[in-house]
Amino acid sequence: MRKPPDMQISIVRTIVTVTASALLGMTLGGAFGYAAGHVSPGLFELRITPVAIEKLDPVAAATVLGAAGGVFCGGALGAFAILVQMIAEFKRK
Repeated sequence: MRKPPDMQISIVRTIVTVTASALLGMTLGGAFGYAAGHVSPGLFELRITPVAIEKLDPVAAATVLGAAGGVFCGGALGAFAILVQMIAEFKRK
């Protein structure tokens, strides 16, 4: 009978998992923001009056906001996946 694989979580695997999920989230968030900026530019028109920038490009603003949100959501999802795996390992032993 085959022994099930050991699912030990190393620090390198943890860092790679969280980083990869954050980068994937950034890519998907940026793509979604880019599409949303093209579909509804009026939603992302930002005026920054105290700074020398008169008007921000709505597509660029949507892309940056989507990518930033995607990094946080993707990283949190990767950390949650590691947490669930740790709990499953703890209960199995």
